[in-house]
Amino acid sequence: MSASPPVYRVARVRFERPRPAESLRGPAEDWAAACRDAGLVPWGAFAGLLGLRTDEAFLVAAGEGAGWQLPPFDRAAVTEQADFAPTVRPVEPVPQHTPGVYVFRTFEIAPADLEPFVRLSAEAWESFEHGPGYRAEPRALLRRDAAPGAVAMLLITWYDSLESWARSRTPPPAARENFQRRAALTRWAFPVATRLL
Repeated sequence: MSASPPVYRVARVRFERPRPAESLRGPAEDWAAACRDAGLVPWGAFAGLLGLRTDEAFLVAAGEGAGWQLPPFDRAAVTEQADFAPTVRPVEPVPQHTPGVYVFRTFEIAPADLEPFVRLSAEAWESFEHGPGYRAEPRALLRRDAAPGAVAMLLITWYDSLESWARSRTPPPAARENFQRRAALTRWAFPVATRLL
């Protein structure tokens, strides 16, 4: 990767029929190898747990510029994709390897609220990541211009389990205060729980 920020391409793919996550692990490895061969970073392939159709998955790859193509995934068609820029995380595109739950949470905010949204998130994580009773780590906070007057933010957070996700709904007070202030900047948010293939 060059010194310029990479482009993170997030794609939703759909299969001809539902496929168990176990049957997708081999194709996910082949897809990751195809990404590397194309000079891309295979950030991750994710099957749905909650909020994603049973015949769908998410693919995330990082590359330089916007002219590259996402390698195909076995017997899957891209139904939608968007390019995002990193904010405070990730610092560098590193493939995800930790088993667990990855929650993709999309927010819509006003362009003027981008800087405070990112700052409040980063400040909240200082205590959120060390909260008692759960294990969690925000892995990416990405942004893109969604429409005139709107910015889409994509937060991808790792949890060791859905139980940790549930317990993290009551974070330490400092994190909770920042999350409440961030929520006041949010027009809407939509979470999807996935697992890494």
